[in-house]
Amino acid sequence: MKTPDPEKVTAQMEDTLEEIQAFTVEQKNDAMRAARHALDDLDRQITLLQSEIDSRWQGLSQQARLDKQSAMATLKEQRAELESRYQALQQASADNWEAAKVKFSRGWYAVKQSWQALNAPVAESTENPEGN
Repeated sequence: MKTPDPEKVTAQMEDTLEEIQAFTVEQKNDAMRAARHALDDLDRQITLLQSEIDSRWQGLSQQARLDKQSAMATLKEQRAELESRYQALQQASADNWEAAKVKFSRGWYAVKQSWQALNAPVAESTENPEGN
């Protein structure tokens, strides 16, 4: 299984954000396609990352485990919030398109921050390798 490349994913997230911010209400269908594609890709990356964390679980210190669990929970919460902002973007009209884009962008930025936090290096467990 391929492990996600955190830097590459972060760069893609930044590109997506710029791309979506550039769309006008007339280009809404394109914006929605780009956003859906990005969200689906994000979900794949989250799944890959979860697998990677699970596979390294035994080697992580108790603190690192708590940090990863907490960071993953935050990321998933923000991902769910982003889905509702996606729905709002989909329903936006010319009147509130810009506002909906801003909200979606803020949500996307929050997810990006959480992604980076989750990918921050952690201290491997060194004390008691037997797990006592």
